[in-house]
Amino acid sequence: MGNVYWIPPKTEAERLFDSKAAKLTEIEQSRKGAEAYGVILNGIRYAGDPSNRQALSEVIDLAEATGMTTISAWKDSDSGFHADHPVADVRQALLNIAARRGDLIAQEGALAAKIAAAETVEAVEAIGWE
Repeated sequence: MGNVYWIPPKTEAERLFDSKAAKLTEIEQSRKGAEAYGVILNGIRYAGDPSNRQALSEVIDLAEATGMTTISAWKDSDSGFHADHPVADVRQALLNIAARRGDLIAQEGALAAKIAAAETVEAVEAIGWE
């Protein structure tokens, strides 16, 4: 016959610690999802994920280096194509993404503070994006 082990139930403090850790992960993932969606400018969506932010920066760098003011063929984040797309729109979209990202990080920080201050599992579970 095999060994039988008894694992004591978690204490309230351990449950609270685990709940806080899980909620922090959930909040971070929610923020990253909201960031990844990006922004819409003039009816065109520009994704805000890291690889797309890099691509937008590269286009702006190229435009600045060459004096380019329009992009002959632009593919947006919803796979739509646009002829003669203004570089100014790409630049503004990147700025809007950065501002939105900053706002989302600030919101995540405020929620993290609420999570840290929560004294019960129920209070932690009640915290979420507004």
